[in-house]
Amino acid sequence: MSLINRLFHGAPDVSRETVDHKVPLGTDAVHVYNAVWGIPESIGGMTTAALRRIRSFQEYGHPLSQTLLTFSPRMDVDATRARLLSEGRIDEHVELVNIWQDLRDRSDSDLASLGGKTPTVPVPQADGEVESITEFYDVFRTSSTSGIVRRDYLRADNSLLLTDVHDPKIGRRFVLHSAAGDPIAEWNRPRDFYNAWITATIIDEPAVLIVDDKKISEFVHEISDRSFALVLFMHGSHLRHPWNGPHGEFLRRRVETMRNFDRFDAVGIQTQQQAEAVTATGICGSNIKFLTGELPSGAVLAEAPTDRKVNSAVMIANLIPLKRVDHVIRAVALLKDRGVDITLTVLGEGGERQKLEQLIADLNVKDRVELPGYVNDVPERLRSASFSTLTSTSEGLPLAMMESMGAGCVPIVYDITYGPRDLVEQGHNGFVTPRGDIGALADQIEAFLGLGPERIASMRRAAMTTVEEYLPGVGYQRWKTVLEALKPVPLPNIGPRESVQAINANALRVTPSAQGSRIELEFGQIQESAAAPLQLVLVGRKRNNYFLCTDPIVERRAFGRGTKIVFDIAADKFSESKGETFDVCLRRPQDPWNAKRRIRPPKGYAPKSVGAREWYSTNLGNFSVRPRPLG
Repeated sequence: MSLINRLFHGAPDVSRETVDHKVPLGTDAVHVYNAVWGIPESIGGMTTAALRRIRSFQEYGHPLSQTLLTFSPRMDVDATRARLLSEGRIDEHVELVNIWQDLRDRSDSDLASLGGKTPTVPVPQADGEVESITEFYDVFRTSSTSGIVRRDYLRADNSLLLTDVHDPKIGRRFVLHSAAGDPIAEWNRPRDFYNAWITATIIDEPAVLIVDDKKISEFVHEISDRSFALVLFMHGSHLRHPWNGPHGEFLRRRVETMRNFDRFDAVGIQTQQQAEAVTATGICGSNIKFLTGELPSGAVLAEAPTDRKVNSAVMIANLIPLKRVDHVIRAVALLKDRGVDITLTVLGEGGERQKLEQLIADLNVKDRVELPGYVNDVPERLRSASFSTLTSTSEGLPLAMMESMGAGCVPIVYDITYGPRDLVEQGHNGFVTPRGDIGALADQIEAFLGLGPERIASMRRAAMTTVEEYLPGVGYQRWKTVLEALKPVPLPNIGPRESVQAINANALRVTPSAQGSRIELEFGQIQESAAAPLQLVLVGRKRNNYFLCTDPIVERRAFGRGTKIVFDIAADKFSESKGETFDVCLRRPQDPWNAKRRIRPPKGYAPKSVGAREWYSTNLGNFSVRPRPLG
């Protein structure tokens, strides 16, 4: 059956039924796989959250197994696992698997089972300046530009395992080699190779794969015939400028994830504010689940220490532009000019150290601001501080702020997306100040210092009570509830690179509506039952943004004249797209992004202006909308 018929006649061509998995999965009757790209020496927030979740599954549940999948070719797996064990981040029951170590240990027949195409063109000879990243990983660069032209992944005996080469004749090639050095399989996209390995690795049933890493989430949704449930856990914002509203550009490393959001069986969102921003784009959100990062056990004190100076501030932050550490340093300087004495300790390291040290010197606050870098006594430092600050441009759910609250620090933070408003009740357990307003931050710190001891003690207790909801036992129960109710979505059996044709509309009408524009489409080849779930998709041409219109009004036309589908489009969807042109498509839920269909208006369709937008037919005959021409 053709793609047109599959898409618009509602044929049940899904690659799996929702009963394929033994649901509910729970956490005690499932093999749990977790995916991060790598585990660096300095473990950041995303990796910390993943490791804490793995640990809580071991402590509070009884999963059939737990495996941490990694993809970085730079990892020394044995050394990394030993380090994680010694630090108490995992226990001996957790398996750590890296794609490259795993492939090095596989036989030729196992490697062939990964699939891929049979190589028919010889692999070009290695050329360029070689850089040995590790003993198993070489990178080749051009002498003129230093651009990477080839990557070779090696076995323990130094024979070639896989080469990632930019072939001047064919393009990108991932070519897998046998132990004897013969090419045995090939992929043209890295994601296809990685997905083949994931599919070949997750063979236990029932199983769930929890993806934390942005890079992995951009391609793993393309596995349509998977035998495991797929859960995405989002860390950080999905928008490039979330503070402007929900209708702007997606982050470059979130584009494919957000376009295929409904292909994940569940998506863990950490705050109500971010969930609302996601659904504002028109994404259904039926798979959104509130799943949060966890504090370490013992992070919330039973009693807040009273022997702490009320004017001592702490901030846990990497010294990078995102964290805007300079803002709080400038607030300290403002307070010094007013005669208000506070001390600030920033716990973290990063590329902006030199710049921040110069700022501290320029503002003459060396006696008040300390940058000790990474330290091993963070809990003790939090217990001795009075209040904490957070001045980032954006966050997902700031674990650093939560840890400080658990130690009895009163948060005085910017009103950023996302996190503070989900945690801080103004004047009760902390203070939220206008985002980016250094003066307002200084004012609030000064006001806090003027509160009486009883009021401050009450706020400390309230802060600690608030974050008790994020301790491991409570967080585990949220995960357990989600997995028990998990119902894998039926994924259409359409390839992620399958090309599709535009669909011709018998009639197309655009009229003003109360909120914006109403689009009326008539098709002869769409059944009414297949039309109801369709989405109208508006895709920005220049920027990484799109939005959906769902729940159309569907009418079957009399005398067999086809089906009428009506979508209402709110004008505020365009609020962050000044000057942008959008192409208009139809999409079936859970389809890969490439399966959306351009709409072709009938011949003779005349442009229609509604408000500040013009709906028109392009030179190729496709339906689009652009800013209304001037004059």
